[in-house]
Amino acid sequence: MTQLLFYGCLFVGFSPILAFYAMVVCRNSQLIILSIGGSFFWLLSMLVASIWWYIIPPMRTSFWFIIPFSIAIQEAFRYLFYRLYAWGFNNRPSLSQVQSQLQKQLKEKSINSSDQSETELQQQQQSSQQPNHQDINTRLETLSARPNHTLSSAAIGCGSGITYAFVMYGTIMWDSQGPGNLFSAACPTVSLFMISAILALCISLLHIAWNVIAFQGFRSKKYYLVAFVIICHYLISYLTLLNIKKSCEGSVVSIGIITILTIAFCFRTLLNSDSISKKVD
Repeated sequence: MTQLLFYGCLFVGFSPILAFYAMVVCRNSQLIILSIGGSFFWLLSMLVASIWWYIIPPMRTSFWFIIPFSIAIQEAFRYLFYRLYAWGFNNRPSLSQVQSQLQKQLKEKSINSSDQSETELQQQQQSSQQPNHQDINTRLETLSARPNHTLSSAAIGCGSGITYAFVMYGTIMWDSQGPGNLFSAACPTVSLFMISAILALCISLLHIAWNVIAFQGFRSKKYYLVAFVIICHYLISYLTLLNIKKSCEGSVVSIGIITILTIAFCFRTLLNSDSISKKVD
């Protein structure tokens, strides 16, 4: 493969998801942690799917048999991560709770100041109250920068999408080094590396949209959103099988259209709902 084609495929496959990570996720340390968690849970789902694939011999030769179990495991781990996220979010004190605690301490301080001398008040501030106020102010700054549910779910999906792109497409790009090129029998006019780059682009972005839609469905108990994600995930996975023997154009075009429609549906879902909830159910 020429260097021009190599870098072209590299930028097509990785640039959009990495740009989203740099412009959105990297602006908040909590989003970075959530993206790492999303990456870790996706790798765990792939590990479980690989073990399941290994212990059942028929799954090693039939893609039609592998896909249902693999997607079911991925969606199960998506729900497990949501439950972990919801538990951590609900057990964390809200901004209003910390503010009320600060106001209560300031009120107690003003009452006590009328009965204490100036010297005693200064000693009390140095010994006990000042660290408490500093701690509360620090927590206020942290909570004020806490991302909402939409950004959190997008960061988790971004971590999964980046990991998917590097695991599934990074190995293909590694094999592209050296002279020559590789073409698919289903699409002999387009480089297989470019087709794989386009698929990596679409599916990595779909991971973000799927996670946002699924978390919104879990949070608002609108399970048709979760069903939409699962059906779309199955559809995308089975469309990739067209690259083996039939038409890669039909596969790439169909996946591209579904990606655009899914992202549009994701924005529509967010506009029709409250993405900044006080509590996660």
